[in-house]
Amino acid sequence: MSARLHWLWLATRAPFRPHQIAALLAHFGSAEQAYAAGSAAVAEVPGLTKQQAASLCDKDLAGAERISDACERLGASVLTLADTAYPDRLRQIPDPPAVLYVRGALPDLDALPGLAVVGTRRPSVYGRAAAEKMARELAEAGFVIVSGMAAGIDGEANRAALRAGGRTVAVLGCGVDVCYPAHHKALMGDILLAGAVVSEYPPGTEPAGWRFPQRNRIISGLSVGTLVVEAPQRSGSLITARCALDQGRDVFAVPGNIGVSTFDGSNRMIADGEAMLAASPGDIIAEYAGLLRRGRPAAAHPAHAAVPLTKAAQVAAPPRAVPPKPAAPPAAPAKAALPAHLTDEERAVIRAVQAGADTVDAVIDAVGQPTARVTATITMLELDGVLSREGGRLRAAAAYQ
Repeated sequence: MSARLHWLWLATRAPFRPHQIAALLAHFGSAEQAYAAGSAAVAEVPGLTKQQAASLCDKDLAGAERISDACERLGASVLTLADTAYPDRLRQIPDPPAVLYVRGALPDLDALPGLAVVGTRRPSVYGRAAAEKMARELAEAGFVIVSGMAAGIDGEANRAALRAGGRTVAVLGCGVDVCYPAHHKALMGDILLAGAVVSEYPPGTEPAGWRFPQRNRIISGLSVGTLVVEAPQRSGSLITARCALDQGRDVFAVPGNIGVSTFDGSNRMIADGEAMLAASPGDIIAEYAGLLRRGRPAAAHPAHAAVPLTKAAQVAAPPRAVPPKPAAPPAAPAKAALPAHLTDEERAVIRAVQAGADTVDAVIDAVGQPTARVTATITMLELDGVLSREGGRLRAAAAYQ
C-alpha cells in the first residue's frame, strides 16, 4: 500500500487543525504509524476529543484513494512533509500543511528566494503600477514571486513576474483544479507554464471565504519575506503580513498617500516598525543580495524568532533599528462600548476573550467556528485595536476589559 495514501488519510481528518496534525506526527512518528495505531494507542494521545479519537480510529482509505485518483487525472503531484521535495522553508512554520497539492513545476524555493507580494483586491492606479514594477523587477533580479492569484494586487504580481520571464507560484484557497477568480483562467494557465499552482486543499475543493486566511500562512511560509503593496486597515493581505511576522520572516510595505484609506493598513505597519519601507525594488534586493548571489537558502531560524529568517544568513550587518511602538493609552475608567461596525462573529470572539479565553485555540473552542475564520477574525480585531497579544496571550484592549 502506498504510504502517500496514509498521508492523504491523515491530512483529511476533519476534526484536526494543521498544528494538531503536526502534533500527531510528532507523537506517532509518521502518517503510516498514525494509521496503524489501534484504539489503545489513540487513547494515549493527550488532549484528544471523542470526535478526534473516533476520526483516528476510522481506517477507511476510500477518500484518500479518490483524492489520489483525482491528482493522477490532473497531473498534479502530492508533496508530504516526509518528501525531500517539500520546501524546507515551509516546513519550518508552526503549522505547515501535511500535504501540498502541486500543479506545474514548483521552483526550488529553498535554493531560490521566494518573495510574497500581496495587497488589496481593489487597488488604486498607483497601487497597481507599484505592484507591477515591484514584482517585475524583483522577478528579473531572481526572486520567485509568490502570491494568491486573487483579483487586484495579487494577480498583478503573478502577471508581472510572467512578463519579466521569471517564475511565480500561486497559492490557492481552493483545489488546484479550480480557478478563482474565474476571470483569471488565462493567468492560471500561464502560471502553470512558468511555475506552479499549489494548495493544501484536495482537488475539487471549492473556494470559501474562511479558506483564504488559512492559505495566507503558506504564501508567507514559502517566502523569505512579504511585500504589502496596498492594504486598507481591515485587509486579508495584512493577515499574510502577520503570518510572516509570526514565522520570523521579513515584512516590507510600499508607502502610500496619507489619507487614502486603501493604504491605511500598510502605512500603519511602516509607522509601527512592523514593516520595512520599500520605496523601490532595490530596497528589497539590497536586503537579499547575498542570498541572490549564492542561490541557496538562508540559515533557518526557529519559528517566532525575533530576528527575521533571512537576515542573519546574509551579511554581518548590525540589526535594523526598529522604532518603539507608542505606549498604550491608560485604561479607561469604565468599559467602552464596542465599535458599532463589528460583526456578530467578531463580538463573539471578543466576549470569549473577555470571559478568559486567552489563546487562539481557546477562542476557537469557545466560538465553535472553523479555525481559519476565527484566526482571521482575531487578526482583524487586533488591527482595529480591540484585541492585543501580550506574551503570546490574547487580551481585550484596556478600554474593553
